[in-house]
Amino acid sequence: MSAVFQSPSDLSGYLFRIVDNGGSSADRYTVVFSDGSYLALSGSPTHPQGISMWGEGIDPAVLQEWVENGEAIDLALGDLPPHLVQHIVDRNNEGLRDFLDAVESKASHAVAGDRESAEENDGSSSSLGKGIYWSDEGYRIRLDGHPGDDRGPFTDAAEAVRHSLPDEYSLSGPEYHSGVDVMRLEPDPAIGKAIEDLETKRNEEWVKERSGGLTS
Repeated sequence: MSAVFQSPSDLSGYLFRIVDNGGSSADRYTVVFSDGSYLALSGSPTHPQGISMWGEGIDPAVLQEWVENGEAIDLALGDLPPHLVQHIVDRNNEGLRDFLDAVESKASHAVAGDRESAEENDGSSSSLGKGIYWSDEGYRIRLDGHPGDDRGPFTDAAEAVRHSLPDEYSLSGPEYHSGVDVMRLEPDPAIGKAIEDLETKRNEEWVKERSGGLTS
């Protein structure tokens, strides 16, 4: 079965930011995408008591505030457990499955028959899937300007959908972008230490709360 995202690297540009609150809530990870959607995840999202919930319209300024206030830290993909990375890929593919099927079958609501009838892909946060049309050479993405500026051609429907995705600048300016390279696939020991420190802080806060604020 084909999928829009074959590997984590296919998320490049579309994956906006990952923050970890260290366990202050069950959905400790917030994984944000460039269309403003996000996944709220627990550490074991496929467990019967796990959490894997979609949300829409997140404010990038809120993420920045969490990080600046020490309530959360920025992560790259490589700082997550591998099963969470795969879960992020799988959940996005699930969400785009029906649309990809429509593009593969060249359904009229997904693929225009020619450039003139295609909606322009303006690169905004709502641009996912927009502007796809069929030419003699394959799928193309209509952009503003001359036809020669259009993206493509693509012979693969999944590739065409990926090239219609918004990128990080579609959602916000650089002031709210991640403080790390979110696409880095290797763990960073410094971030690993920061995660441990935040988890320790959260555990201490939890113990203090349970004891009514009393300390020995």
